[in-house]
Amino acid sequence: MKHGIGRILSFVSLIFLLFFPFVFLLYCVIPTRFKYLLLLGTSYLFYSYWDWRYLPLLLGSTLIDYFCAQKMGQCETRKQRKPWLWLTLTINLGMLFGFKYWNFIGYNLNSLFDSHIELHHFLLPLGLSFYTLQTLSYSFDVYLAKVKPERHFGYFCLYVSFFPQLVAGPIERSRRLLPQLKSLHIASCYEFRYGLLLIIWGFFLKLVIADNLTAFINSIYFTETLFPFWLYWLVGGLVTFKIYCDFMAYSEIARGLALLFGVKLMLNFRRPLLATNLRGFWQRWHISLTRWIGDYIQIPLLQRFKSFPQRALITIFTLCLIGLWHGASWNFILFGLFHGIMTVIWSPLANFFKKILNWSHFAYQCWGRFVLALILMFSAPMFYIIDINILQTILGSMLDFKSAFISISYSHWQLEIQYLVEALLGLILLSIYSFIAEYRQIELADSLAKGHSLFRWSSTVSLLLLIFVFGNFASESFIYFKF
Repeated sequence: MKHGIGRILSFVSLIFLLFFPFVFLLYCVIPTRFKYLLLLGTSYLFYSYWDWRYLPLLLGSTLIDYFCAQKMGQCETRKQRKPWLWLTLTINLGMLFGFKYWNFIGYNLNSLFDSHIELHHFLLPLGLSFYTLQTLSYSFDVYLAKVKPERHFGYFCLYVSFFPQLVAGPIERSRRLLPQLKSLHIASCYEFRYGLLLIIWGFFLKLVIADNLTAFINSIYFTETLFPFWLYWLVGGLVTFKIYCDFMAYSEIARGLALLFGVKLMLNFRRPLLATNLRGFWQRWHISLTRWIGDYIQIPLLQRFKSFPQRALITIFTLCLIGLWHGASWNFILFGLFHGIMTVIWSPLANFFKKILNWSHFAYQCWGRFVLALILMFSAPMFYIIDINILQTILGSMLDFKSAFISISYSHWQLEIQYLVEALLGLILLSIYSFIAEYRQIELADSLAKGHSLFRWSSTVSLLLLIFVFGNFASESFIYFKF
């Protein structure tokens, strides 16, 4: 599937850094009643910069959900509302299936049964997976009578297309985001400071850590040279950090941009790498997605099926669905399947060893983090490598313990190692930041925004210097743009 990510108005691109201040200044000076129109026009311009021909798809999805919600709002019972829910589900999921999954299923059916299903060559519409889930959550909530239909079409359009979180989340619920969009205001001093800190922190995560790790990772994964098994495990850990920092960078920048307009988006990553078990990891990782899947798919299924085997299968199915949501490829299905199985067997095995070893709570937590790290390191290639043949080779090499003493030549890695060292310096700062935030249960950017100006300015200047000195400005797209 083609993604067409070359002309995305990325948050870390120069053109966006020139574009955004103009929008922000205009937002501050125009009358309040026109602010939503400015953001709506900006959002459509932001999306059209990628490919204006796909703007009607976004508008069509918005119109269908608005119309069906209005019809559901006129019905008194769920039975009366159900046809309208099915209409919006069919159209939205049909578009998602057609653009994202048709080729994957068609290719595999053609390979298995020698059929002749015609494949298309359309671009995958930018942000389709995200805004589809966002509009579906609105339709579900209207159907369940949790929210009333939004009558103002302009505000609803802005809810669907709000540009800070349009293409890569977080996936916001209407009951949280719509009231804020209907009461737009100029950001307070605190919101302005908080937003800028989040943006700078996101730039640091993206440019200093995530993008600097790419060259070294690719030099190990995408080469015919074989390395000792421990190096593949090490790179698996680096891939985990790369994905985490890249994902969180976008979410933090999106939160920061929204705050500059007085809009508060939800926290999408809450230090998942410090979780003590796999279930805790998924409760902290891409929170808006996992909660969406949990609220609208997993929990309703668990309420219907009560026995252990069925509940275990539901857990595995849920994580396979999360994997498949990320991409129409077997590696993502394998990623979800592996995490689903590990999640199911974690609790009984953990309880068994806890009784036998009689560990203290602290020792049990340390062991849990160690096992979680192994799971994430082993599954990282499943997420990162789409080519199944390469993936099979990498996973096999990770389990080939006889390769421990293969010699490594570092002579051709000078540039890659330089980038790696710069990324590791960033990871040290990220670790300090995360441990302080975890220990004190605070968000440091929030504390700095409220705290003494000396600490805030020194932190801001230090981060900017680190970005300018160690940042990789090669304009690598955010990973989430591919989903």
